[in-house]
Amino acid sequence: MDITFLQNQSISDLKDLAEEFEIKGCKTKKDLVMGLINFFKEYENIDEKYKRKRTPRVSPEKPSSPEKIPSKCVEPETIEKYTTIEQIGNKGKEGITFLVKRNSDNQEFAMKTFKKTKSTKNITHEATCQNQASKFGICPKVIDIDLEKKFIVMEKLDKHLYDTMKKQKGNLTKSQQQQIFSIFQKLDEANVFHGDSNILNYMFKGDKLYIIDFGMSKIIDDKLKKKLETSTPNANLMTLGFILKLKELKCPETAYSFLVKQISKENKTKYGL
Repeated sequence: MDITFLQNQSISDLKDLAEEFEIKGCKTKKDLVMGLINFFKEYENIDEKYKRKRTPRVSPEKPSSPEKIPSKCVEPETIEKYTTIEQIGNKGKEGITFLVKRNSDNQEFAMKTFKKTKSTKNITHEATCQNQASKFGICPKVIDIDLEKKFIVMEKLDKHLYDTMKKQKGNLTKSQQQQIFSIFQKLDEANVFHGDSNILNYMFKGDKLYIIDFGMSKIIDDKLKKKLETSTPNANLMTLGFILKLKELKCPETAYSFLVKQISKENKTKYGL
């Protein structure tokens, strides 16, 4: 987090960020800046440069070739610390993900870039939820975040679950289903509701599954539990949503034979499962 960038923000924007992350006791702009800088120190792997400053519907086929970078997205070539290797994600509503190399050590990461209109508050919230969930070993760790150039850098994964499913004729093994449900359980432990059942939000690193894209995530608090009428929204709602996506893609029942056992009888009846 660049302290200069925060100092250039309006006090109302700084107050919004502080309120989002429950940073209290900051009355002046200086207090707000330092409170946010200290908050971001929780990122265990954030770049040393910043530390010194104290700072839908799922389509059954992916595009065969990367789409052109939208003009409103940050182009990674303009970011001095990283060199772009290739686009690794389809163009989304808010940005694109690239495989990049960190120039200081040639280590490869995934960089999620956002449109310039994306609010810093929402980028910060997404990175915070992902960072919180990553402590449970279920999603890529956040390595770097830049609110001025609007990107999040994270650990690189290997391949999409969807590509494996195509090779398995739309099926999921019991082990893969167990991993998916375990991810949902651990998200509940992490107090992060992911909120997006898209099949493309799951990737492998080796044989281990991870969940990605925390753009729709929310912190699980009493207000959310009351609204969703459950204290375990991932295990309950994400499991159901994932099964419905599989049915939408006309996957065989064996693709969710384990998962369907984890949902309530009421929902089984309601959704014809």
